[in-house]
Amino acid sequence: MHIISQSSKTVVESVVRQLDTDKVEREKRRCNVVVLSAPEPKKESSTEEKRKEDMQFCSRVLEIPLTDIEECWRAGKVDESKPEYCRPLIIKLKDEELVKEWTKDGKGHKTVSGYWINKDLCAADRKANFLSREERRKRVQKKN
Repeated sequence: MHIISQSSKTVVESVVRQLDTDKVEREKRRCNVVVLSAPEPKKESSTEEKRKEDMQFCSRVLEIPLTDIEECWRAGKVDESKPEYCRPLIIKLKDEELVKEWTKDGKGHKTVSGYWINKDLCAADRKANFLSREERRKRVQKKN
């Protein structure tokens, strides 16, 4: 009995730690939006030139006013084996109201230029969204 209660305690502690970690991740990302498939800046450019190019993309293509943007950066590392792959562009906006506006209250917003602007979700939220989409698909397939 002691072994079962000890392992249960370990599991609970692990879950609580993960919940705390997810909460911290959500807080860090609360003012972030993400744009997938945004073209990568020129490889030969310096880091500062790449950042300027990404900011110009946000302004000209996505039509996000530069006054709404705190900063932007690319997630992940460039993979030389995948020359066509574009890393996600993370844009930190000035406040949560702008995030709601640019993501249509978290539903995602397709710009005139064809790019989607979505909330930057932590891994747990992305997984939860994926699982709920899968469940909806299963229910729709059962009806048909």
